[in-house]
Amino acid sequence: MSLKPIYRNGLALLLLTSPAWGAETLLEQAQGCAVLESRLERLNCYDALFRVAPEAPTAGDSRTPQWYAVKALEQGRGDDFTFRVQREDNGDVLMSALALGTTAPRPRLVISCDDTITRFQLHVDQPLDEGRTQLRLSTAGAALEQSWRIRDGGYLISGGRGLPAIDTLRRLLDSETLNLGSDIPALDGLRFDISDLREKIQPLRDACRW
Repeated sequence: MSLKPIYRNGLALLLLTSPAWGAETLLEQAQGCAVLESRLERLNCYDALFRVAPEAPTAGDSRTPQWYAVKALEQGRGDDFTFRVQREDNGDVLMSALALGTTAPRPRLVISCDDTITRFQLHVDQPLDEGRTQLRLSTAGAALEQSWRIRDGGYLISGGRGLPAIDTLRRLLDSETLNLGSDIPALDGLRFDISDLREKIQPLRDACRW
């Protein structure tokens, strides 16, 4: 059985940043994760592997496997900050875009279809202390204000799942730039190039059936 595509990218990152003596062992461990029948067991197995990377603390880390999957997906970016799309063998879809006009590590705008459930999120590298934020989303043709929940130790800001997330995304499909406003300085003023959203999101819409 082959490694899941998203986690294969993550494994490649780990191999590059791991000592040469440990790369072979890491590969063997990842192959062991791939043969687990339960999806949850595979995620937990990959999560344990990702946490040995130098950038991921091994103790008290609340970041999820998906957070690391997005980091892996974003490796090797050039000057194109539009959406990248990754499909998993099981039909799930993950896509992300990097914030414009900021310095690395850049916040990520993340859309996923996981077990036919659509999720809309922001991922950050510096954890936020707040529990929620009133996030203002504006484009040339839309202006929304929503309460987004801050989760997973402050590294993930959730704009909802299922129908609420789908409704928001539908209103953004034909926009060029998404501008965010918030009372949290780290989020206030973030901008994302979403000019290719309608095209890039089609595999996700097919997977989540909307």
